[in-house]
Amino acid sequence: MKSLRVQIILMFGIAILVAAALQFATSVNATIREANKLFDYHMQQMALVLQDSDFKQLDSRTVLGIESNHFDFVVQIWGDDGERVYESRQYSSLPQQSTLGYSTVTLANGDWRVYAVKAHNRVIQVAQKISTRSQRAFAIAFSTLWPVIPVSLLLFCVAWFGISAALAPLNRIGKELALRHTNSTTTVSDEGVPQEVSALVVELNSLLIRMGHALQSQQRFVADAAHELRSPITALRLQVQNLGRTRDENTHAQAIGRLLGGVDRASHLVEQLLTLARQDPAAQDDSAMQKSDLGICLELAISDVQIFAQNKQVTLQVRTQSGLCIVGEIESLRVMIRNVLDNAIRYIPNAGMVQISLEELKDKIVLTIQDSGGGIARAERSRIFDRFYRIPGSSKNGSGLGLAIVKAIADLHGATIQLDDAAIGGLAVLITFKAMN
Repeated sequence: MKSLRVQIILMFGIAILVAAALQFATSVNATIREANKLFDYHMQQMALVLQDSDFKQLDSRTVLGIESNHFDFVVQIWGDDGERVYESRQYSSLPQQSTLGYSTVTLANGDWRVYAVKAHNRVIQVAQKISTRSQRAFAIAFSTLWPVIPVSLLLFCVAWFGISAALAPLNRIGKELALRHTNSTTTVSDEGVPQEVSALVVELNSLLIRMGHALQSQQRFVADAAHELRSPITALRLQVQNLGRTRDENTHAQAIGRLLGGVDRASHLVEQLLTLARQDPAAQDDSAMQKSDLGICLELAISDVQIFAQNKQVTLQVRTQSGLCIVGEIESLRVMIRNVLDNAIRYIPNAGMVQISLEELKDKIVLTIQDSGGGIARAERSRIFDRFYRIPGSSKNGSGLGLAIVKAIADLHGATIQLDDAAIGGLAVLITFKAMN
């Protein structure tokens, strides 16, 4: 895993090195230019001093600084007849230049910078070898390098400590999370966190809050499930004990029938618990969400409850539009609609009626299921989707999970559920989906 601190420090280090190199290159270039200007000026001043001298008595000892200078200047004086009347160094002979002022000549021993001026029918030449000028200029330029090195090191240290200080809150959060218990969902402190990272901390705290709610919900679900399973298991145990004590065949057959009924109820409860667990968003597979025809889902759900409705002589009136599709999981939608229909049929009197309509309204698809039963009191409607909740006075055969499963599947598909009074006397359940574009 790459270290963010190392990456940022490397970037800053490279930037500092590049900046230092550019600064040094610029400084060397500027220093060389200024040094050349200074050498040219020095040559000019030397020539101007010599133009007022008595050339007949001129020798190298009278031209102060020529032999002892550190810049290797060469002075030559030419007469009108082209004869050289003076040269400061015999081994550095220069040709007479017709051009006055500055010029550059190439000799066998290299390039020379020459300044010539005419005075008293004489031509004074002051020259300096180009290589010598360059060496002196580079020596001056490189003498400016030493401040760049400590300044670069200082900047690197400042960057190191600055970046470490900026990342310290992240290290603190990481250590705090590493030391936490598995079930700890307390939000982390954003004290000292940089503004650029605060959004990450906010989202992390939001995630921790959601995880806390999910964990609490799971714990409540497990506790409620254990409580609900305890009763049928206890009943099964008693029925098994009673079965073992029976002597005559009629009592034995009745005990077996009650035992099988208890097993069926426990099996149904476990099946509903598993169905509810599958609707957890964390357990969902996004690949299962696909284009689903709600009309087909409705037909499948009606076929599931058809026999139950016939046994109670309940009339199912269906009115649908074809081709109404949403993005969803067909089997889950089938379970959701079946549970609503099952509740409607279960809690209405025999020979009752259930009306089902599926229609598109603007960009919404609305599934409406109405029954002719006694309905549900408004005070109870907000709680019927809670897990294991049963309306007081209702049948004890239910597990209290059917409508909780309906709510979970609806939430998973982004649908809303509304409860209202039915036009035929009972309860109306309206489930609204977002239509596909």
